[in-house]
Amino acid sequence: MAGKSLFVCYLLLQVIFLTGCPDPNKKYALKPLTEVQTGESEKAARQAAPFADDLVRFLRGNTRKGGDTFILRLEFDPGGFAPRMDSIADLEALLLIMRDFPDLRIAIEGHTDNAGEPKKNLRLSQWRAEWVQHFLKERGIAAERMEAQGYGDTDPIADNSTEAGQKENRRLVIRVLNFDRVPSKLPRR
Repeated sequence: MAGKSLFVCYLLLQVIFLTGCPDPNKKYALKPLTEVQTGESEKAARQAAPFADDLVRFLRGNTRKGGDTFILRLEFDPGGFAPRMDSIADLEALLLIMRDFPDLRIAIEGHTDNAGEPKKNLRLSQWRAEWVQHFLKERGIAAERMEAQGYGDTDPIADNSTEAGQKENRRLVIRVLNFDRVPSKLPRR
């Protein structure tokens, strides 16, 4: 009798092992690529890293309103040229993108608001752009793939008379230079 029970348990374990145990909570999709491109996880990833998502989609051939320019979200202490380290996620994403797209060339453009002296703002915007360039160079990106230029307060995109406008004007812009984009197979958004 014990031998029969042991044999039945053995057969049952083999059946479970060979067929698997179905998971009632798991979604089985016939078209997994569709789920990857339009699923909740993909939407959350796009919202969490809009800079990287926009740049990669652009490099893959999708057009966008902003054309070939992308705002690099970094936060600086007032008057400081090195960003706060807790704000460099976009910069780290740019590093990975430049490694993945070895022909990509960029211009790093620094901008400030109009508070303070124009000469100091120009110098500060140049230092910030050069800091980004140096960060990428230190991590293996060739210097000839990047240009750094500071514009100070000469190219505002918002009203400098408001605090919100000044905050928008303090920015680093990544401009894509001389890059042949690869046509994307991803759906356009």
